[in-house]
Amino acid sequence: MQNIRLQKTINLAIALGLVGTMALFIIMSSSQASAFSRTFVRFDRMKLSTATTGTVCANPGTVAVENDVQVTFPTGYTVSTTVGNWTVDTTNTAWPTGGTAWPGIGTATAAAGQVVTFPSTDLTVGTLYCFNWNNTASVSVKSSATASNSGSITTRTSVPATIETSNYSTASITDDQIVVTASVSQTFSFALSANTDALGTLSTGAITSSATPRTTTIDTNAKNGWLVWAKDSSTGLNSASAAATVASTTPGTNSTIVAGTEGYNTGVTQSQASGSGTITVAVPFVGGVSGKGGGLDTTLRTLATSTGTANTAVVTLTNNATIGSTTAAATDYTDTITVIGAGLF
Repeated sequence: MQNIRLQKTINLAIALGLVGTMALFIIMSSSQASAFSRTFVRFDRMKLSTATTGTVCANPGTVAVENDVQVTFPTGYTVSTTVGNWTVDTTNTAWPTGGTAWPGIGTATAAAGQVVTFPSTDLTVGTLYCFNWNNTASVSVKSSATASNSGSITTRTSVPATIETSNYSTASITDDQIVVTASVSQTFSFALSANTDALGTLSTGAITSSATPRTTTIDTNAKNGWLVWAKDSSTGLNSASAAATVASTTPGTNSTIVAGTEGYNTGVTQSQASGSGTITVAVPFVGGVSGKGGGLDTTLRTLATSTGTANTAVVTLTNNATIGSTTAAATDYTDTITVIGAGLF
């Protein structure tokens, strides 16, 4: 009889032990939810006390039907409890490689303390899902500079019951921006293609023009443009030996000289490789046709202007001359043209 009682006692102890073991297993299982294989929370600003948008990513590893995702923000971060401030989008803003739009994500359904809850639909194991909160009114960085500011991401079923949860870590810093400064010097270059222009022997039967018209090339970053001026030494081609001058034709106005009638002028044309400016040749000096141009004198006269910067702006000067039947003979007719320019900075 005693043996029977002893056996019952042993059996009861074994049963109670099994129940206790199962209960402990259940308790341990419920307290050890699965962790994501990868988590990522990026704050688009890390500067102290700065309102910021950001991105949340997680890679599920547990097969379950997700109903929502909770993001817990680090202690000290100011978290809005107004759910309307927690709007989201799934624009890929330099997400980690493989990042995919989080399905079913939408404006938060709850926000309390440091925890914000967003809706979600079912996630596929092994996919890195991401979304952005896109309203700076939602969260601000803490007011002190610290490392390893910890938060968490948790997915839940509709019960709700935790499916997976993992921590993430970030930092708050005094300033997250680098101010880059630089300067650009004013530039202006001005070059003449050559310093002589031999017209050769003049004739009553034709207009003689520069065989190789001389050019001035301008390069400048003057935003308001540039100007070119010219003047000559004797208001025409002068011969000291003959004490004669082939006079400049109508200085200050445009003219077209005619063969057989004594005349001398300078025609101007322009071109430009690039630049913001529009080049205009001054009306008295518009050239481009044989014999067409304006007379120079000893006063600086504007040849061309531009309204902006220049890259290889070229002003071409073509000198034209004719003589009449009574023009004095000489081999020393000469004129010196001074050409200058300046940028309008």
